[in-house]
Amino acid sequence: MGSGNGPGAAGDGADDGAVLAAAVRSVLARLDAHAARARTGSTDASPAGDAAEATGPADSAEAAESTAEPARSAVAPAPAPAPVAAPRSPATPRALEALAACFGLSSFEQELVLLAAAAELDPTTAARCAAASGDPTRTYPTFSLALAVLGDPHWSALTPVAPLRRWRLIELDDETRLTTTRLRLDERILHFLVGTPYLDARLHGLLTRTTAPASLPPSYDAAADRVAAGWSGAGPEAPLRVELVGADLRTRADIAATAARRSGLGLYSMAADDIPTDAAERDRLARLWQREAILLPAALLIETGELDREQHAAADAFIAGAAVPLVVSSQDPRRTGRPRGERVTVPKLSDEEHLGLWTDAFADVPEVTDQHVRSLVAQFQLPPHVVRQAAATVRRDLPHSDVLDGAELAWQAGLTEARMGLDELGRRIEPRAGWDDLVLADRQLRILQEIVAHVRRRSTVYQDWGFAKALRSGLGVTALFAGGSGTGKTLAAEVMAKELGLDLFIIDLSQVVSKYIGETEKNLSRVFDAAERGGALLLFDEADALFGKRSEVKDSHDRYANLEVSYLLMRMEAYRGLAVLTTNMKKALDSAFMRRIRFVVDFPFPGESERAEIWRRVLPPQAPTKGIDPALLAQLTVAGGSIRNIALSGAFLAAEEGDHLQMRHMLAAARTEYLKLERSLTPSEVHGWV
Repeated sequence: MGSGNGPGAAGDGADDGAVLAAAVRSVLARLDAHAARARTGSTDASPAGDAAEATGPADSAEAAESTAEPARSAVAPAPAPAPVAAPRSPATPRALEALAACFGLSSFEQELVLLAAAAELDPTTAARCAAASGDPTRTYPTFSLALAVLGDPHWSALTPVAPLRRWRLIELDDETRLTTTRLRLDERILHFLVGTPYLDARLHGLLTRTTAPASLPPSYDAAADRVAAGWSGAGPEAPLRVELVGADLRTRADIAATAARRSGLGLYSMAADDIPTDAAERDRLARLWQREAILLPAALLIETGELDREQHAAADAFIAGAAVPLVVSSQDPRRTGRPRGERVTVPKLSDEEHLGLWTDAFADVPEVTDQHVRSLVAQFQLPPHVVRQAAATVRRDLPHSDVLDGAELAWQAGLTEARMGLDELGRRIEPRAGWDDLVLADRQLRILQEIVAHVRRRSTVYQDWGFAKALRSGLGVTALFAGGSGTGKTLAAEVMAKELGLDLFIIDLSQVVSKYIGETEKNLSRVFDAAERGGALLLFDEADALFGKRSEVKDSHDRYANLEVSYLLMRMEAYRGLAVLTTNMKKALDSAFMRRIRFVVDFPFPGESERAEIWRRVLPPQAPTKGIDPALLAQLTVAGGSIRNIALSGAFLAAEEGDHLQMRHMLAAARTEYLKLERSLTPSEVHGWV
């Protein structure tokens, strides 16, 4: 693919400038020689040879037109001059050699490019063109003049499919006057010839330069080698493009940029959304980019993402027509009926590679010890560029932090980076509740603490003790919280998240489940893909929306519901963090699905003693109370969620009156809560209150 000395490196300073100037002078000397012959009426063979014979009748007419006027105006033949010698051909500029090699220019087309360049570089060109064409108004290069003056002329050079016009090296002022209109050298080509290559201004805003990182983890490095090999091994059955699938957008770009650097190329990126849907506009963009890819030289990365049908078709057509190195980047393999080229899937980094990433990133932060790094690696699965960003954040904040040390800042930075992408998929709760806020029997508390231990010590058991290799699958920590509304399921998840130093993300499964086939899995995939970075405890609320007795398949909907549940459980089992399902209807769940969940915790309706304890804990010690009796309040047969609502509402009623919080305020708040629950207060529940 090149070694860094391709077209983009053609300009080499003063030497190349001198060679270009000499080549331009040589072409202008041809103009002067032609003008001299026209003035004297010489019949000597021109340096270009017999243009009429070489190019056909149409060219002959134009060539004759360009010289006829001076011949008619001669009063008497002048003495025959010495034959005008053809100018000696100088060395070809390297930039022009590169153009000729890349675009297949003939020697005539190369000289025509030099003639058009002379119009921009040499102020005497206008007068010399007028003299050579025999028309004082034609102070510019034309195709008829080129046919008459330059060597080895051929008419096909002006066709739209020939290199000069196909690649827009030469522009015509008026395409209805092919031989007599002014020929202009494209500005981008002019700057390339003089040794100042740059990205064509018409591509600014569409393309961005992507630079390769200093290094990649070994797995990503191998993927970059495969991308480069995919370009070098291209042929008729293997297009000059590679599909790069998986990981995040920045990681794919880093791999592609590394592959381009190893192939002697730069890399530019664009979004598939920006590809024109109009076929003519798309073709112009494709030709413009292909020309740039050759001149720079560079490869192109196209990020496909989610496209509508029209945009997908446009992107597919653009990609299929690419004849220069291309990377099609996407999270998932794209659907197309056209040849794909090589497909490279970005591999997942090993724990050793993650350990190396975090160790290198925090090498200059002494507060972050090896043990801290191992804890970070066990929790967070962040791509290299995000790990580096987290480390930069710690180094920036550490001198100004009086509360958190380096290790705590590193954890917070990992947490902040890990939550990216999840905020739009669920409701994030920053956990504040602790174990003392839970009122549960010892048996349930022990199970919750065991779940925390499984998450906290998974690195030791799976990696250090080798259980990951022995078991291979089902290593995710999954739990089912079963119980009625308000019995503490969400609170328990919050307590566990705080204990583990994680965010709690609540995903409402009733919003995730779709009636359209395949949409539920797609929605679940987005959640788990975002959560794989490891900074969240996932709580799937309302699991009854998806789970149910599905062992007896009656129709296609039942069969598909089984697939949706299986997909959810499969992703939960593979999830590195903790995933919890909640349900109000444990008995409705299929036992086959229950077996795939590691922990099941029942949250029973609280008895009177538990309710009294909840009342004691829910009333802050600084609240001004008068005559509040938790034992009497516990007579209300409501769960913890309702107890919190009643306590808070009663407090607001007391504050509004400017009085102490009393039982009568609780009574009014209880009536409101019961109306919401569509229940009536019984005399026994409020006996002795007022």
